[in-house]
Amino acid sequence: MAFATLQDFKDRFERAVKSSEETRISARLADASAIMSGRVPQLLTADPVPDIAVSVCFDMVARTIRNPEGKFREGFGDDYEYQRDAGQASGKLELTDEEYDDLVAAVSGAAAAGRSFSIAPLYPAVEEV
Repeated sequence: MAFATLQDFKDRFERAVKSSEETRISARLADASAIMSGRVPQLLTADPVPDIAVSVCFDMVARTIRNPEGKFREGFGDDYEYQRDAGQASGKLELTDEEYDDLVAAVSGAAAAGRSFSIAPLYPAVEEV
């Protein structure tokens, strides 16, 4: 199950989606959803699924659709040149740290989910004698 549908994508994307792109976008939405639920398994049992999941799923796919060649910089000086962004050059779907934090916060209800970890005692504190 994808967290965002093709219609969700069309509603958010800044241009009309070509019919030739629809199958690829639907597949990428499913792929992005798999990545999201792999990193934040609580999304699979969240009821209801947090609204941020649709947004994150869209953003992950939109990055690859907007810039399929992964270009970071392009120049038309004396010679044509371009530089690929290492993170986008492969067209790989990426869940950013900020998106991950947003998903964790949404499923846990924690306002400060951006922390790397938290420490909580497993047992009640033992008083020193």
